[in-house]
Amino acid sequence: MNRDKINTYLPNKNKWTGISITEDAIKQILFLINLNPDNIGIRLSIKKSGCAGFRYTMKLVKTSELKKEKNDKEISFFYKSILIYVLYKDAPFLEGVKIDFVKSNINKIFKFYNSKLEKFCGCGESFSID
Repeated sequence: MNRDKINTYLPNKNKWTGISITEDAIKQILFLINLNPDNIGIRLSIKKSGCAGFRYTMKLVKTSELKKEKNDKEISFFYKSILIYVLYKDAPFLEGVKIDFVKSNINKIFKFYNSKLEKFCGCGESFSID
């Protein structure tokens, strides 16, 4: 698998343009992955949540969580040196997303930006899908 290639293909052979991750977010994700030798990457998804309906999630993936057989319901690819897993059903909602790691005073948070989404809740933590 080419670690510099961020694009991958969905089963219907439509090209997925992928995601982007800022340098600050890459550094923080790699820091979190390297905290435990069992961590191998991250899983990005969307979940029902918040007042607008959905929110983005990011979870560390451990070697012990992987099944011996490849999961046909998700794609995996490398962005720089980060192994990323995405469920096929979530891929359209993650396409074009930019992930950043923002520090403001004592707060530190991953922020997800998607210019294609139109409706957000007031706090900016959740979004709706039309």
